[in-house]
Amino acid sequence: MLDVKDKKILFELDFNARQSNTKIAKKVGLSKEVVNYRIKRLEKLGIITNYYSVLNIAKLGFMFCRLFIRFQNVNPKKEQEIIEWAKKHKSIGWIIRTQGPWDIVFIIWAKHINEFREVTEELCFKYSQFFQSKQVSIATTIYHFKHNYLFDTKDYSSLILGGTTEVEDYDDVDTKILGMLSEDGRMSTIDIAQQLSVTPNTIKYRIRELMKKEILQGVRAGIDIRKMGFQRYKVMLVLSSMNKDSFRRLLEFLRCESNVVYVTEAIGPADLEFEIDVRNNEHLNEFMNKFRYEFSDTLKDYTICMTYSEEEINYLPLEKHHEKASVKIQNKAK
Repeated sequence: MLDVKDKKILFELDFNARQSNTKIAKKVGLSKEVVNYRIKRLEKLGIITNYYSVLNIAKLGFMFCRLFIRFQNVNPKKEQEIIEWAKKHKSIGWIIRTQGPWDIVFIIWAKHINEFREVTEELCFKYSQFFQSKQVSIATTIYHFKHNYLFDTKDYSSLILGGTTEVEDYDDVDTKILGMLSEDGRMSTIDIAQQLSVTPNTIKYRIRELMKKEILQGVRAGIDIRKMGFQRYKVMLVLSSMNKDSFRRLLEFLRCESNVVYVTEAIGPADLEFEIDVRNNEHLNEFMNKFRYEFSDTLKDYTICMTYSEEEINYLPLEKHHEKASVKIQNKAK
């Protein structure tokens, strides 16, 4: 069981995992050594699974494309083969196994729609005999919310990806920094600097600029909610009689529900999607009844699927297979 101090530490790591243990210690009222011990314990228990950077890939010129697949004639070995193939693909950055209408979801980064089609065709040409059906969708805006239900908090701040945005300037060094932070969000500036043969101050400056440009939205701790007694579900909504005011009201309703952790605006079969962490089916049913009654004039239909594992999370897959080469740049913060 986690105590109040553990939950406070997780709260601090949820949206800002790069802050130092010294800062976290001051905020939670513990010594740096105790915070360090508790974080390592949470990692050992598998409650903290990793630390990953949240990037607004729209500012890098990429689209957030999704391919939903229903399997057929597949055994566990073949399913794992497909997942391993996808993990190695440079353009596939997020792999989610689900139960419901779909068995697996691939998130594909593409700079244009034809690139998305090429990746989809590459996958289908290789494994189409194992696909009963597939569905495509493009996420246009994604809202990350804090795990308020874990911390007994009401922090409604969010990280927002996509939306109406312009592509920002970035170079190879920025890309390599983002790539390293995508694999290990708490990697120290000293370690990054050593690998890129620059000074730590240069890395600090670069990271600040990436955050100022809103390319780097934040670094999150991956939390295994199942070890804390929760299960995640994705709810895909089909809406009717929508206008800007009713849509804003729906979004604010979801934002203020402590168990809702993601909301996605998309182009595809669903008009809006959200992900919610619940203790059991009764909890889910209770929430959905509340939602249906609240938006009876807006909700036309909905589909629910259960997320039971995230096989891969990497917001910059184009970097995940590059060799860690030493890059020479000027050792100064421009």
